[in-house]
Amino acid sequence: MIDVSLRTGSKGRFEVTLDDQMIFSKVKLHRFPKRGEILKLAEPVLGPPIAWR
Repeated sequence: MIDVSLRTGSKGRFEVTLDDQMIFSKVKLHRFPKRGEILKLAEPVLGPPIAWR
């Protein structure tokens, strides 16, 4: 992972992409992510959380 950015949007969208691939979409799931869910979804690409530090 080289860069993290926050982009403002419209219509209540909350989407998370990693390496140009969407890993979470509030629009598709009709909900916000649960605590820790985004980290769990990113783990296959980024490796275990301890390795991120």
